[in-house]
Formats: sequence, structure tokens, C-alpha cells
Amino acid sequence: MKAINVLLITIIGISLLMAGCVDDELTSEQIEQQIMMHQDSVQSFTCNMVMTSNNETMVMDYAYKQPNMIRMEYTEPSEVAGQVMVSNGTHIWMYDPSENLVKTESIPAYAQTNRSRDALFLKDLLDTCAIVSNGTGRVSGRQCHRITATPEGMPMSVEVWLDKWNWMPLKIETYQNGELMMSMEYQDIEFNVDIPNSTFEFEIPEGATVESTDETATPATMTIEEAQAEVSFDIKEPVYLPSGYEVDSVMVTPVSASEDGVVLVYGNATDENMLAAQLTMVQLVESAYNESAETMPMPEGDNETITVGDGYDCTVTTMETAFGKTVVLQWNDGTRDYMLASSLDQEELIDIANSI
Repeated sequence: MKAINVLLITIIGISLLMAGCVDDELTSEQIEQQIMMHQDSVQSFTCNMVMTSNNETMVMDYAYKQPNMIRMEYTEPSEVAGQVMVSNGTHIWMYDPSENLVKTESIPAYAQTNRSRDALFLKDLLDTCAIVSNGTGRVSGRQCHRITATPEGMPMSVEVWLDKWNWMPLKIETYQNGELMMSMEYQDIEFNVDIPNSTFEFEIPEGATVESTDETATPATMTIEEAQAEVSFDIKEPVYLPSGYEVDSVMVTPVSASEDGVVLVYGNATDENMLAAQLTMVQLVESAYNESAETMPMPEGDNETITVGDGYDCTVTTMETAFGKTVVLQWNDGTRDYMLASSLDQEELIDIANSI
């Protein structure tokens, strides 16, 4: 449950206490002032959340209460109906009734916040996008200001309908090259309702299997030299990287049941647009090549075969995502398996692969 990509999928509440009348035609400065003035003033709400992506629609019963307590139960489609996600602000429970399985984890202290994800989402828009007024509209029977947010240098835009009185986002649409990629809407919403705290505690069903992810530590970031000491193969770095790119993180992590691999992440250190920098990171995964071992899974998308390096066959997969195209290259040189992925142009990734 990441900058804007995570915040576009699970959107929650802000503001009602500081309602005020504002003209329909607003400047960017007025929009920002109103958003900041009303942030986090909705203390609780209930609704039906409807999310559509890739022509698939999910419907959830949704409840939110400050500070950042959430309960979400899927009602559609039938394959996921009954699945539940509950958070009391310090712990998260996820329940799948088809497997009678509960997954639970604690929220690290640094990630606990009194600010709603809607407030954080809107702050990200203000920090990373050009904001313009786009008229008005109605969502779930409520009058809304409509705004368009456009990240600098990205072929995408975000349409947001903000409640006219409390400036809470009631509907969000994400577009890529003018094509609708994802939408989220709060329907049948009720603000500042009395929700008991017990709603946000989860009772383990009888006989359920409980798995805690607290024991699964996130791989530690390290230097190339430290990573080299932990793996059996020689780590190779690309000689060529796009201008401004440098190592962002290095991690050793399992890539199969018996082998560790190394994940090298490169980012554009000169890009001041945090969203653009995050979406254009380059990830390189290396592991020891073993012809009989299980290979890294092939992503779904349009595939073609090219030649990289010293004549190595390489599969290129292009995938459409909510944030544009992602290109994945996979090949081996007889000693190492490689997976190279980014939203950069395919030609740029091929140049990187040829330099490894």
C-alpha cells in the first residue's frame, strides 16, 4: 500500500468544518489556498468506493476516521467479494475468506500519521503538478470544483472533482496521452458520521491462518562492494546511463528459492520534479545464471526478441500501465541473468543494456 501511484489507488478523506463559498472560476493560487485551508477537516466518512482500471471495476464499502483509521470490504466483483482490509492506524489486517487467511503487519512509527491520504495526495499534486481550474460538476449529487493536474514533462494528467464545501476529492480520473487509464469515485458518501473505534479492529475468524509480515524485513540498501560480498557472481554495472542518472539504491534479495540476486536502482538526481524522477527510475536485477534453475517470471505485455551486448538474445516486453509504458528487457550472458526495467524509451534501455 508510494508517491502519487499508491495515493491514486487508495484515496481517503479531507475537510468539511471550514466550508465556505468560493467563486466557480478560480485561479491556481486560489485553488491551492482552498485545498490547504480545508485539509483534513473531515473527521470521518462512509461511502461506496468504485474503482475502474483496465476495464475492470471494483466496488468497496469504505469507512474512514481520523487519525487514519480505515475499513474497506470488497463487494464486487464476485472473485474478491468479502475480502477485507482494516487499519487502526498502527496495524493493518488483510483477510481473504476464500482461503480463510489473515495477513497482518504493524505500521512503522515513521509511517504513522494524523494526516489523511487524501490530504497527502492533494499535497503531492500541488508539489509536482501544474494545477488549473476546469469548471464545475456533480459527483454523487454534490456540487464540485473540477481541476486538472499535469505533471511537468509527463504525458499524463489527473482530473479531480473537489467537493465545493469541504474540498475533499470525490472523483479522480487519470489520463495517459488523452486516454482514460484509471478512475476512482466516492458514491453515497456521508461526512462526519459517528463510527465506533471497534470498526477499525479486526477479529480473527475461527480457524483462520494468520501470517505476519513483520518478520519479513525489507532488504537493506548497501554499497556495490557490500552487495558483492554477499553474492556468488560478479556484479556488472552499466557503463552508459542517461545524463543525470546515478545509483539510488543497492539491495541483495532472493530471486529464486535457492539464489540471491542484486537489485540496482538508478535515478535522475538532477530532476527536481519528484514524481517524474520516481516514474523514470531504472531498475537492474542481476542473479547467477543457472540453465536448470527457475528463471525470473516473464511480465505480461507485447514481446519481441532483439540482440544486446555480444550477441545475447534479449526479450523486450512493453506494458501499458496507469502511468504510461514500462519497458522490460530480459537476457543472460551465460554467467548472469539480467532484468532491466524503466519507463524510459526502449532505445535508451537498449543503450544501457549494451553497455553492461
